[in-house]
Amino acid sequence: RWRALRHITTSPRKIGDITKAALVLTHFEHGRLS
Repeated sequence: RWRALRHITTSPRKIGDITKAALVLTHFEHGRLS
């Protein structure tokens, strides 16, 4: 799941945004499943 993130070369701020978005999606998935 996280393999694609390793290949992204961008600014640290952008990485933070991507990580936050991924966490939000993960929380959304868990909320929907449980």
